[in-house]
Amino acid sequence: MREMSEKEIAFIGKITAGVTHEINNALASIKEISGLMEDLISMSSADSFPHHEKFLKVLPKIEKQIKRSVKLTTQLNKFSHLADEYTAQVELNDFIEHLVFLTQRFARIKNVELQYQPVAQVVNFNTIPIQLQMALYNCITYFLTHSVDGGKIKIHPINNGELNTIQISFEGEVTDISKLFNDSSPAEELLILRDVISSLEGSTEFDGDAQSITLNFKPQQE
Repeated sequence: MREMSEKEIAFIGKITAGVTHEINNALASIKEISGLMEDLISMSSADSFPHHEKFLKVLPKIEKQIKRSVKLTTQLNKFSHLADEYTAQVELNDFIEHLVFLTQRFARIKNVELQYQPVAQVVNFNTIPIQLQMALYNCITYFLTHSVDGGKIKIHPINNGELNTIQISFEGEVTDISKLFNDSSPAEELLILRDVISSLEGSTEFDGDAQSITLNFKPQQE
């Protein structure tokens, strides 16, 4: 399969960003209308407005789904802007938290808990955002694909000055430890991971006992 160019990725990002802005505008209108409906119903008596109480009970549920949808589109919009520049400065905690949010659905399908342990300090560094997200995503899907349902994926970033380290570990039952946690594994996720980490001038470490993958990478030059 042909790899997309930077321009093609940026194009997809811009279109996605534009659409998410429009969706947020539509959600804002729905929120405003539901607020007006609530005001009108509240001012009406139960006798003059059929199903008065039922409408009042439904409106908070609409509000809840609007907030959920806005959060989803906001995160998708943020993701689309990763393609704005080839290299960019990111904050380590925020960057990982964003990916954890985006991958929650995949984890829920396998009944796996995604747990993120942030570093204590703010860590800003220059990287290739799309490629680093791909590296982390493929580590997560690696565990989801090669494990039984249930368990926990822990993501633990470490700042070692010049070197950034992210450890992704799995608590639960994997299908074949001997084949999974080694550099020669033919798993598709690891083939992609090796390629991406190479582009980031980083390295990977596998630990079968801890059921973990550790990513090491240096900040990119601006």
